[in-house]
Amino acid sequence: MSQSLWQRLFNHRQQTKQAVLILGSGRSGTSVMTKCVNLMGISLGTDNLLAPSKRINPKGYFENKDVINIHKSLGSRIRYRPAFKGYYDSPKIKKDRAALTTYLRNFFENEQYLAIKDPRMNDYIELWQRVLADVEVQLAEIVLLRNPMDVVNSNERAWHRDTTLAMRQWQVRTLLSLRDTDREHRILVTYEDLFGQTLTSDEAALQAQIDDFIDPALQKSDSGENLADFEARTDVEPDVKALYLLGRQAAADPDYFASAEFQQRIDEMTDEYLAKYGALYRDFNVKINSKTFFVFGEDQDQVDQVNTTLRNGQVKMVGTEADSHEVAEDLSERLNNNTIAIQTYPWDYLVVEQKEALNNYLRKNAKRETLWGIGDAKNNEIVEMLTTVSAELGADTHNVVIADDLTAIIDERERRLAIQHLVRTLHAVEQPPYLVLMADELGTPASQSAVTAFIAAEPTKAAPLRDEQPDETFKLRTPLDMDEVAATLTALCQRASQDEQQQAALNHFVSLNYDEILNVKGDQYANSVRN
Repeated sequence: MSQSLWQRLFNHRQQTKQAVLILGSGRSGTSVMTKCVNLMGISLGTDNLLAPSKRINPKGYFENKDVINIHKSLGSRIRYRPAFKGYYDSPKIKKDRAALTTYLRNFFENEQYLAIKDPRMNDYIELWQRVLADVEVQLAEIVLLRNPMDVVNSNERAWHRDTTLAMRQWQVRTLLSLRDTDREHRILVTYEDLFGQTLTSDEAALQAQIDDFIDPALQKSDSGENLADFEARTDVEPDVKALYLLGRQAAADPDYFASAEFQQRIDEMTDEYLAKYGALYRDFNVKINSKTFFVFGEDQDQVDQVNTTLRNGQVKMVGTEADSHEVAEDLSERLNNNTIAIQTYPWDYLVVEQKEALNNYLRKNAKRETLWGIGDAKNNEIVEMLTTVSAELGADTHNVVIADDLTAIIDERERRLAIQHLVRTLHAVEQPPYLVLMADELGTPASQSAVTAFIAAEPTKAAPLRDEQPDETFKLRTPLDMDEVAATLTALCQRASQDEQQQAALNHFVSLNYDEILNVKGDQYANSVRN
């Protein structure tokens, strides 16, 4: 480096107190950088540091456990990254913001410099910036950048982490560390520069300490791949490749890193990521041992009948008083006015705050109750979101679908909407286990026995049965005849309600005709689906 790390960090200093944030994806050399900064005389804020791991990080993580606890508390409320816009001012994290403010204010009463490193901090950069401004402490940010393939390999070796999730984590945290850091008070350091170049130019004794600390033998996942070889890779997604190459360009050119042009490009990349993948769920290995039941139906009285049967089976059911009801009302309004699209809204960043609220509510109850569930007619409006969040939670979810005799609905618009709600629900709950109940049979002993057996059923990891009949058996004629749709769908539901083996045929029909049914002319959802 042409300048010492110290000079590049502190040449903008206007105040005597300064906090150095070490950022970037985990497994990118952040621990080494933190210790190097510490050797330069910067306090890590406490002696209460995360213990080293003999197998994964034998020289230490250098992570402040007091700060880790604040970040973990934040993570219990904010489970997606990037967090929803303006999260740092949200009442949801008021206590955590106050705890961080108190910690920093107390520390800087007697200290001049602080260095903090915790991979979770990448998710809360904007919060840290605002709190440091509140306590009148100058900010300095160091961003570490490493070849994403090496990061993924290191994650797999250290944590046996799914490679796709590890890559998404690298992508999100790299985007956030490049997007949210302060253009005037940051530097970008590559993994190669950290291990391969001199960090200080004018302090030989300090450099000797740093050289003694850095152990090349611990770089077990370092491929040594050059930029040309990386650019030629065919096994890396184009957006991942573009992000890493942009970062390397910025690291080599500090003026470009500080430019509006770079900021615009990283903003665009973040938007592109969110449009493609949505916000990343933060918990990769959640284990929830309870059973969660969702009841889907058009009529609340019918839903309440099923709720009663479930309660008789010792399931703690909530109805329209569930916290999810308000979320469903908000999301259904957005779906109806085409602000969000049925096929993509569970991953739409526009509604990540609502998704966050739903996640926290489901998680809290699923961890507290052995058997619990929500029976609310509004479930129909957000079935895709409920099933998506449940899958992210790793919840053992059991879905009960109430099917009306669609042929008995006289009003054409009412029938069309009932068909489309039912098709949406069946499409979303296709993975087992789910139970179909006919609305006109809810009070029969057969239906009640089916629900009782459904409560007792053990979870299965098996794939749903596959229907082997040819597509021509179920493909509807176009343009659709809604009388035919109503009759066929009702008949298939009746069979599935009597024999779970018949769910395969029902799934086949729904999957084959899903788009056509939701796009029927005049449907309130048609524009959403097409967009």
